[in-house]
Amino acid sequence: MTRTLGSARGADPQGRSLPRLMMGIGPHRPINELEKALARGQLDMAAAIAKDLQREHGRPIPLALGLRFLPSVAADRATYDAWACRWLARWLNEAGSPTIEQAAEAAGLLAELPTEPQALDGLLGLLH
Repeated sequence: MTRTLGSARGADPQGRSLPRLMMGIGPHRPINELEKALARGQLDMAAAIAKDLQREHGRPIPLALGLRFLPSVAADRATYDAWACRWLARWLNEAGSPTIEQAAEAAGLLAELPTEPQALDGLLGLLH
């Protein structure tokens, strides 16, 4: 199939619109870079990207994405506890009137996460 190039307005000689093709690597999406760094276990790189995103957008990264940091720091209990408590405090602020039962469930799942990776699914469920 061959296509003829039309005028600069993106139409062929008969006036029909032609699809435009974009060239290049596309827009830079730092959130994608953050997700890739987390998947590769590059915690320092992921944290740096998260800080850049917060500065750029004036708000922290989404809670679900922040949650993905926790398994990476679970081996260091002191660091994990601090990060998990910060995540829980943020969730309590953003969840929109969670019940004490929901807060206890979230805290319990966070306490289990270092030894029970499937607790992450329960925490993600609390976000919806």
